[in-house]
Amino acid sequence: MTDDPCACDSSHEGRSNDLEPAPDRWLGDSQRLEAPLPSDVQAGLGRVLGEGSIETLDKWVAEVRRRTNGSITVDDLCHADEETAHWGEIDGERYYFRCFYDAVLLSALAERPVAIRTESPGGTAIEARAAGATDLTVDPETAAFSFGVDETVSPPSDGEPSHADVYAAVCPFVRAFPDRESYDQWADAVPAATVAMPLEGATELAAALLA
Repeated sequence: MTDDPCACDSSHEGRSNDLEPAPDRWLGDSQRLEAPLPSDVQAGLGRVLGEGSIETLDKWVAEVRRRTNGSITVDDLCHADEETAHWGEIDGERYYFRCFYDAVLLSALAERPVAIRTESPGGTAIEARAAGATDLTVDPETAAFSFGVDETVSPPSDGEPSHADVYAAVCPFVRAFPDRESYDQWADAVPAATVAMPLEGATELAAALLA
């Protein structure tokens, strides 16, 4: 366990896995937040929060909002003191983050357009431009992003996970990819239960977290 609420290791090389990716790991329709998650993702999200299975992303969002009192600010994001591959830029001011999704949250919190850049686990540059919590254009257009949880995570010993516990279990598995196929290859090799969806839908999850 770490005292740093933003500590995470996004360099997971993972494990070898010859299984084909399950078709229900792709949340491609318009009801992404309400779609049932794979059972391993449900169980993992429940474990990290010390709860039973969490069936959908909207239920995960509701639980996170309850535990944060529904309040997230720019200062709460996991800023990095050095340059990283994940950043958001507003009017020429660049914010570096430890996790790419913090740049998406920045766009939902800001009242001005945000330029976003990140890199996939394979090193491919992915760029986006966001305006608020509803408008996101991405390059390449086929880009996807993952959401997942460490498959070895243990329930919190006192029944109440810290911010650091949740971040360490989830952050390394929220990544962007140039396409769905790149996600599939990565997902087969990491020690995590994950799902993915088109990157253009990333602001939908951010809007729900901040609503």
